[in-house]
Amino acid sequence: MKRSLTTLELRTALGITDAQYQAVKPTLQLADNVSVTLAAKLMELGIADKATARPFVVFYIADVRKAPAYKGQRGVTFGNGNKYERQVTRILSKIFDDVQAERKPAKASGKADKVAKLFEQWQALSAAEKRRFTTMQLKAN
Repeated sequence: MKRSLTTLELRTALGITDAQYQAVKPTLQLADNVSVTLAAKLMELGIADKATARPFVVFYIADVRKAPAYKGQRGVTFGNGNKYERQVTRILSKIFDDVQAERKPAKASGKADKVAKLFEQWQALSAAEKRRFTTMQLKAN
């Protein structure tokens, strides 16, 4: 059976200091209780994405819920599908999904890009290379 990490072991494994956690904890409490976008508050503290915020949220859940955390192959976790792991995901989603869910512009078809690339390559050819290419095209037909 796995041994759960102590608070100090957990904080050390996650690479966060007590001062950092105490600064972030009030925001995490708001995120845990209120469904609002709080990314701006965390960004002021230098936490701009889910990956950066995750250690703080894991520690917050372990601290507040007294949840047993474990150090696995991919870092500290509560276990796959565990209710505490779902709470981490929920808090991170409340904070960051609105900010990070902006749609990426649709990619244009590859043909336009290929043609533009070929045209640029054609423009870079010398006059002699262009004549040789044209001669090769005529022979191919």
